[in-house]
Amino acid sequence: MRRILLVVLVGLMAFGALAQEIGTRDNPIIWVFPPSTNPAVIVEIATQIAAAIGQMTGLFIEPRVMPDYAALIEAFKAAEGNVMGVPTTDQYARISVETNFETTPRLAAVRYGYPYYFSSIYVPRDSGIESVEDLNGKVWIYNDEGSTSGYRLPKMLFDQLGITFAGVIKSGGHTNSMLALLEGQGDFCTGYGSPPIPPEWVAETMPGWRWEYGMYPELWIWDPVANTLPTEYYRGLCVDLRRAAAKQGTHGTLWEIVERIGVLATVGPVPNDCIAFSPGFPQDLQDRIVEAIKAHIASEEGQALWGDPNFYEWDEVAEIDDSYYCNYRSLIGLPNPPWCEEE
Repeated sequence: MRRILLVVLVGLMAFGALAQEIGTRDNPIIWVFPPSTNPAVIVEIATQIAAAIGQMTGLFIEPRVMPDYAALIEAFKAAEGNVMGVPTTDQYARISVETNFETTPRLAAVRYGYPYYFSSIYVPRDSGIESVEDLNGKVWIYNDEGSTSGYRLPKMLFDQLGITFAGVIKSGGHTNSMLALLEGQGDFCTGYGSPPIPPEWVAETMPGWRWEYGMYPELWIWDPVANTLPTEYYRGLCVDLRRAAAKQGTHGTLWEIVERIGVLATVGPVPNDCIAFSPGFPQDLQDRIVEAIKAHIASEEGQALWGDPNFYEWDEVAEIDDSYYCNYRSLIGLPNPPWCEEE
């Protein structure tokens, strides 16, 4: 009996030692990123962010941009307590179920003051497409089947309406989808949508006013009556997928793209993406990394990196727990943990 207890004790000590070694050169933390917008830009920025958080925490962090959305989910499922990531809303929902709700979300994205986002259906303004039903028999451009806004949300809507397509084009990234649409490779594309930003005078004359989901999605961006851009006085800022495409500099300015491409409809809203830690990830290291990310994204350097429209366009982060995603799991028919029933 003593020998057995000694073996167990030594084993527990060895396990504790291994746990403490996470974040070392020999056992780095693996930080996985989805290739949601421009994969080349994501690799570049993820490398810089991981290096900054590593310096701030004294931990060795290895960034990995996944080849597709499914690979990121698999990375969490195969993790041995050393994986963190930036899963999309749909990815996190599926990861949580497939890891028996042992994955821990700690921070949610905040974009332009909003804790949610949605899917937009983008069409050429001269296409003659005036309703979602008009998409039947068209060619659909989307980024990846694992994308919340690029595929999951619009697919739910299309299935509900019985819409089928003549073909699909899988672009590999949100920005690529818009570029493909601008090049006429398909009839419409889907991707993330963002609330329009009003002109500066709105805050001065209407304190506290803000766009909320359900309002006209191109408010301050497009005049549907005159069928043209608003005058400069009434024009706000477009920060959706068209802005990311304009940053590429290959298809005209932002407003030239807005003149060509409009928003047919939106689907949502859903809670924003998050920073999550795999099952078994040490709590003390989670806390250290969370505090570093909060400080980094609030810095001038961090704002430039996290807020890049061809990265993830995060302005801030908010602390969350798994209950943040209860409604989304219900929406897509996934099971929920007991704490969702307590909400």
